[in-house]
Amino acid sequence: MKIIQPQFEIWPQGPGIDGIYRQVERVGRVCYKSEDHCTPNSARPFVERMLKSGHLAMLEHGTVCLRVATEGTLPDEAAAYARYRDNKFSRTHVVDGVAYITTNLRVLAENQWMDDLGWLCEPTPHHERRVTVHFTTQISITREFNRHRANSMAEQSTRYCNYSKEKFSGEISVNLPSWVSCQGKTTDDLLTLCHKVADGSADDYENWLFANMAAEKAYMNLVAAGRKPQEARAVLPLDTNTELVHTAFVSDWLHFFDLRALGTTGAPHPDAKLLAEPLLEEFRKRQLI
Repeated sequence: MKIIQPQFEIWPQGPGIDGIYRQVERVGRVCYKSEDHCTPNSARPFVERMLKSGHLAMLEHGTVCLRVATEGTLPDEAAAYARYRDNKFSRTHVVDGVAYITTNLRVLAENQWMDDLGWLCEPTPHHERRVTVHFTTQISITREFNRHRANSMAEQSTRYCNYSKEKFSGEISVNLPSWVSCQGKTTDDLLTLCHKVADGSADDYENWLFANMAAEKAYMNLVAAGRKPQEARAVLPLDTNTELVHTAFVSDWLHFFDLRALGTTGAPHPDAKLLAEPLLEEFRKRQLI
């Protein structure tokens, strides 16, 4: 069992349609831990397979910026502005007769508006920004973060990821919660920990460690006995490490920070705050807010 620290990384999107496709692929492959399949030419076929199958959720992570005229213009441009203005997943900002539209690739695909990519442009100060963040944290905290339903989400799937395989080094990874300290601790074997837990002599770290080590052992036993990962995952602990990607408008990230970093509606969970506070500072440093 591997103990790792929670972390985050902001994932900028590259320019043009290729940047959109690469962002969709990068996020989508988090779910099945298949990043090793990314190649310089794999993004477009990846997106095309999703379009063909109708599996469009990952397309939400591809941010699309459009620019159309709203005054003295052709009817199709006026219609484009109107449909994005009325679309709840898009943001429009009109300046001097020009509409600056920020949306996502799923909106275009689902509504059969893909031809609107003819108005694709790079983000300007008039477009509302969307930001993609990759989190490495425990399952319990992704449950907190995924309550922000306005955000587009993608999470590593415990249904399909088999932690007994070599790509996971044949072990589960867990995140150390903020209330547990392993400073100066030695790691006893599972049986020794079991005795300490049973007789009540285990401290916080030993109780936590035993629960997670026992869960890992049970998971591996179930997989070895022929159970599928979607069945064996029933014994995985809430501190199991997972990967989560959120893409959201800056205004929605502000709401996220209100709840998870600043605690404007009540004290945030300490392990959520452990990520949200430095992420807020990183947004400020990059002048995203």
